[in-house]
Order: sequence, then C-alpha cells, then structure tokens
Amino acid sequence: MCESQIISVQFRDRNMIDLLIIIIPTIVALLAGYLGYRYGLAHLRREKYYEFLEKQLKEFYSPMLGYIEEIKAKSNVRYEIFKASDPAWKKIVSEHPVPFLDSDKYFEPFKRQIFYDNKQLREDLIPLYRSMCKVFSKKIGIVNQSTRKWYYELIRFVEIWERCLAESIPVEVIKEIEHKEERLFPFYKDLENNMNELLRKLAGKKK
Repeated sequence: MCESQIISVQFRDRNMIDLLIIIIPTIVALLAGYLGYRYGLAHLRREKYYEFLEKQLKEFYSPMLGYIEEIKAKSNVRYEIFKASDPAWKKIVSEHPVPFLDSDKYFEPFKRQIFYDNKQLREDLIPLYRSMCKVFSKKIGIVNQSTRKWYYELIRFVEIWERCLAESIPVEVIKEIEHKEERLFPFYKDLENNMNELLRKLAGKKK
C-alpha cells in the first residue's frame, strides 16, 4: 500500500470516528427518550387502571354492599323480635285466667309492633332497595360482567314489591310467581366477592 493510500484510509477512519462521536450520543439520547416514553406510558396505563378500580369500589360496590348490610341488619332485628313475640304472648296468656277478657289491652303493643314492621318496610327497606336500583342503573358502565347479569333480578324483586305495596297485584298472582329475597343471595355474594377482589388489587398498588 502506497503512502497516499495509507493517508486516505487514516482519513476515512478519522471521519468515521468523528461521525460515531456525533451519532452515538444522539442514538443514546433517542433510545433513552423512547424508553422513557414507554415507561411513562406504562405508568399512565397503570395509574388509569387503578383509578378505574377505585371508581368501581367507591361508586358501585361499596355503596351497594352498604345498602345490603343495612337491610340485613334491620331485617335480622325484625326477625329476632318477631321470633320472640310468640313465646312472649303465650307467657302473657298463661298468666291470666280463662277466658282472657282483657286480652285486647295486652295485645295492643303486639299490634303496634306489626304496624311498625309494615311502616319500616314501606319507609326504610323498600327505599334502600330503590337506591340500589338507581346506583345499578347509573353506574352499570363500570360494573363487572359477573355482577351486571343480576340487574334484571334486582329490578324484578323491587318492582314486585312496589306492586304489592300499591295493592296492584292480586294475591293469587303473587302465589304463582317466585317472589323471595333468596333469589338475590347469589347477587349479594357476587358483590362481596368483587369488592374483596378490588381491595386485593388496590392493595397491590402500594407494593
């Protein structure tokens, strides 16, 4: 190789080195920017995911279970009092001679108990079910699929009660259809399971 060729190769090498000195930092900067963008995008998606979970919990599952727990508590108290009423009345009867001439006076508090139970059903329990229907209708877009399928069952249960209270459905018809809260028990369980799963996932956010 002649001297001119050697000089030419060295010149090209120096040019290549100079070019790499310029290009490599640019490539590194672009790569770092790309990786930063990808990380930021993943972080944003993660934040949006947890925001949605929190929305589900706060705006649907937690309120719905709150209504159910209030209904359950009041219903359990009512049942406990009802169950104690029969032996209590029998005790009163056993302590009085036959015929029990002033039984009406003693039975009056039991009649007020029945009146209170009916009033509570109209003014407390059914409105709680109505609130559940409203939340379900309004927030159905954030409800999990396993829960959404119970929408009809809840509406059906409340609608039949509304008709019963309005005395707009014959007793014979009520006997022909299945109208009992037990049909909603799987729905209650689904709400509880979903809320527990949401709490578990949100707990993972802190890790």
